[in-house]
Amino acid sequence: MASESAGSPADTNDMPHLDGVEHRWVEIDGVRIHVAEAGVGHAGPPIVLVHGWPQHWWCWHRVIPLLAERHHVVALDTRGAGWSDAPPPGGDRYDKRIVADELAAVIRELGLERPLVVGHDWGAWLSILLGGRHPELVRGVVATAIVAPWTDIPAKDLWRFLYQPLVGGPWGAFLQRGLGQIVLRRVFAGGSRDGRPWSDAAVEPYLARFREPARAVAGRSTYATFLTREFRAMRRRAYQAPYDHVPILFLPGRRDVVLTPRLVARSLVGPTMSLKIVDDAGHWVPEEQPEALVEHVEEFLADLPE
Repeated sequence: MASESAGSPADTNDMPHLDGVEHRWVEIDGVRIHVAEAGVGHAGPPIVLVHGWPQHWWCWHRVIPLLAERHHVVALDTRGAGWSDAPPPGGDRYDKRIVADELAAVIRELGLERPLVVGHDWGAWLSILLGGRHPELVRGVVATAIVAPWTDIPAKDLWRFLYQPLVGGPWGAFLQRGLGQIVLRRVFAGGSRDGRPWSDAAVEPYLARFREPARAVAGRSTYATFLTREFRAMRRRAYQAPYDHVPILFLPGRRDVVLTPRLVARSLVGPTMSLKIVDDAGHWVPEEQPEALVEHVEEFLADLPE
């Protein structure tokens, strides 16, 4: 078993409560992954929810009750985030392909039968990788607020991603937990549909976890690994090729200033890929437009083959 240490799920005192949700941990190769479950036993296809940065399972707190009316819903914390273990950085520990394989192992361990996987931000990136690497496990992918790994980003739009070297650089961990966490606060405000800061009550569940050093280091490693290892594989076209064996629905927010609908549309390179734009939403679609997201998810599910 993983040891009880900094970054372990031992301290759950600050975990927010959501009615109808139960929590457990699944150990995968010595890493304990936190799982929040609701709607267990429902007949609808199971749904796995995968958060992005700088968040955790709670980003789905407005979505889970809606989906759990018909589906067994599993919202997990990826390694390093929320209440999952945070292994120290090194090698490929935070390579998204490794994390996607870990998600596949969780699906197998939980005995989920071909779930729909819904991801946001990096969680959507992971969901796309999961569909490409483990197609037998996945019914479909809904990718919210992300481009695909094969997307060609025009040079004129690269400025939108300048935050990545900042949070993935040598000072990245400090910037995520120090200076009053102004960097994370600015990320939440900049990604909102109206550019306004989040309330303290809304942002605190996320900031609190990054005040733990292991989480801040993991956050930095998420971007450092991408910039130093994964991006090079993408440039060699040795990362993740487009596929048509698992349908993908892309769901950008109309007001997302980084992952704009125009950029996300460049991900559509195959017949099983589609795009719907979520109105009145910035980057944080699950919090800003949960009802619209769920409506798109249910419509997408209804069109998928059994």
